[in-house]
Amino acid sequence: MRSKLEKEEAVAKTSNIPKPIMVRLLMLFIGGVGCLLVGLIVSLATGDLAVLSMSLILGASFIAKGFLLKKKINKELIFSVSGVCVSIAPKLFGRYKRIELVNTDTGDDVYFVLPKKVLFKIGHVYTCYFDNQLINNQAGDFDLPTNGFLGFQDFGVYQERPKITPTASVCEDEAQKNNKNFKEEE
Repeated sequence: MRSKLEKEEAVAKTSNIPKPIMVRLLMLFIGGVGCLLVGLIVSLATGDLAVLSMSLILGASFIAKGFLLKKKINKELIFSVSGVCVSIAPKLFGRYKRIELVNTDTGDDVYFVLPKKVLFKIGHVYTCYFDNQLINNQAGDFDLPTNGFLGFQDFGVYQERPKITPTASVCEDEAQKNNKNFKEEE
């Protein structure tokens, strides 16, 4: 039996899973169980063992892929990249496009190639998730592989944070408070 502390740690790890990866994980498990159930029902109705064996193989592979993804999440083998999409360039021959994200904090550029069906918009803030085992970055090389892409999260249009500067009245109020505190200390 697991202790209460171990259960709480497991729940905390599950709650820290990013939404796109959680959706992918759930779809793998639901798809696997669905394949198993459909194959079982069809094979019972028709008596066809080939349908049952194919659905068992397909359902088991979905569920195994889900467990492998869950294992990567638990071992923290997920790599995330956040930034503003500044460029989308289609590849000349192929079904892919090259996407450039710029991290607003560090200014680093990150390039990766994704299928054209993945919708990105220029000017939106994204967090993209990749399989850390498939990333083989050399120093200064930020091209990320397509096969390691797990999902993305769109946070909407980028809005630059306003720089807050104190107004003259705020400065005067602070100066008066400081003078009162200084006079009380004497």
